[in-house]
Order: sequence, then C-alpha cells, then structure tokens
Amino acid sequence: MEPVEDRLAQALQALESTRAAVADAERRLREASVTVTSKDRSVEVTVGAQGELRALRFQDGKYRSMAPAQLSAVLMETIGRARARMARQVVDTYRPISESVPRITDMPGAEIDWDRLFGSATDEDGSAARKKQGGRLRDEIVEDPPQP
Repeated sequence: MEPVEDRLAQALQALESTRAAVADAERRLREASVTVTSKDRSVEVTVGAQGELRALRFQDGKYRSMAPAQLSAVLMETIGRARARMARQVVDTYRPISESVPRITDMPGAEIDWDRLFGSATDEDGSAARKKQGGRLRDEIVEDPPQP
C-alpha cells in the first residue's frame, strides 16, 4: 500500500491541476459568445456564456413588415437557439474537467449529471420546451392600449 504522504501529494497535485483547468475554462468562457441568425434571416442575435443577450441586429428591413407576434416569435426562437448553443459550449468546456477528477464512489451527489443540471437549455431546436408547452410558443409581445 502506498504511503499516506504520497497519496496526499497526488491528491494535492490533482486538485491544483483541476483548479488551473477551471480557471482556464472560466477565462475562455468570459470571452465567449455565440451568434445565431433566424431561419428567415431577418434577425441575428449574440449571447454570452451566461445566456445574456449581447447584440441584436435586424437584417435587411424584413422585420418592418412582420406582425408583432411574428417578430416576437422569431426573436424568442432565435435567442433560444443561441442560448442553447452557448449552453452546449459551456457543458462541453466543463465536462472534460469534471470527468478527469477522480471519482469518490461512496459519496452521494459527487457525480455531475450535466443533462439534469442544464435540462432543456442545451436543446437547440426547442423540441423539449415545445413538448412541455403543448407545441406552441407561449411568449408574445402584446401592445399596450393607448393612454387617454
């Protein structure tokens, strides 16, 4: 059996390696963004690593002829796809780090279930969200009535 001092030194080395990998991942994700164009090419959105909207661009004036509900649906769908793509990038960045950490088999909750953690956030086509909502997009812009 290995001396305790050697096992402790290995554990500390693994901890430091993991800490450095996490710091590198955080640095890369701080600068990361994803840009997605709507299917009809009328809107382009950019989101950051936390799903925050960083840019919204309307392409070629097509949005001007869209009904408010249609524009809302295009925006929601495109932002959702961008966020899903970014969430997948975050998972892909951190998963290798979590898988490289030695497993503690007798400790409940030590495993990371990325799919449960992120849920449908990585579902780029929105099929899981649509199934949950009965197949319809529920968000839409409703105009306020004119004030007297």
